Formats: sequence, C-alpha cells, structure tokens
Amino acid sequence: FLDVYDSIRRGSYPAVLRSLALAARSLPEPQPQQLLQQLCAQVQGGARPHLGQLLAVRSLFSGSLLALNRLQVDHVRALSQVLFLTPHLPAFFLRHRLQSHVLEIQHLDRALLRLGLGQLSEEELRAACYLRGLNSTHLGRAECRAWLEQWLGLSCQLQGT
Repeated sequence: FLDVYDSIRRGSYPAVLRSLALAARSLPEPQPQQLLQQLCAQVQGGARPHLGQLLAVRSLFSGSLLALNRLQVDHVRALSQVLFLTPHLPAFFLRHRLQSHVLEIQHLDRALLRLGLGQLSEEELRAACYLRGLNSTHLGRAECRAWLEQWLGLSCQLQGT
C-alpha cells in the first residue's frame, strides 16, 4: 500500500514544481528568481538539490509571493495532495490545514533531534521518512537514517522561517 500511496504522492509533484516555477517568474529580484528557477529545473530533471541550494532560497518563502498565505490556490491544493491532506476545501481551510500539518512536522523534527535517531526502531525510522515524503519501503535502515539526518539538518536551519 505504501508504494501505491507514494505513486499518488509523486503524481502531485509536477503540479507543485510547475506552480513554484510560475511563482518564481513573478519575483521582483532577478537573482533569487534565477536561483529558484534553476532549482526547479534541477528537481524536474530528477536531481536532488544540495542543502546549500535550498538554504539559498529559503528567504523567498517568508513574506514574499511564496509565503503560504499568498500562494495560488492550485499550488496549495497540490501541496496538500503531497502531504495526503484533502485538496477539496476552500482556500482558507486548505492553507490552515497545510500550516498546521507543517507545524506538526516541525515539532516532530525537534522531538527527533532531542531524542536522537539512534533511539528509533527500524519501523519508526521508516515511518518518520515516509511522513516527510520519502518512500522508504525499498531502502535499508542506514539509508533511511542518512536521509532523515539530512532532513533534520535542513529543518533545524529553517526553524522559525
């Protein structure tokens, strides 16, 4: 079932990236606009961005056109589908549910950092990866742990933004 659910999730990724690339074109400053468009193209090409690339564009997601409360409804719907939240609600409720879900993941990330990944069973490790968007069903424990460590590193640096 996890593979089926993951294929549904992956089906939403192109819409998220299209919306993000479209929003990037509307950014007033050319350098951040180019960085975000390059990042979108890289991901659309199948590459995984580096932590530094993601951190270079983080300021675009607070207070600009890419802040959650300013995203186009289609973008919010696609993001909701990625996180397995129903996209069939009015825009206000979609934004609220998405914000709540993201805050919940942030709280879980903080708890994982305090607890330490070494305390998680293999099943808990896989569930933590899956909740954050990685289909861990075909990965080993070490791969899941490495991915989750990278995720937590990014999440820590994004706290509060």
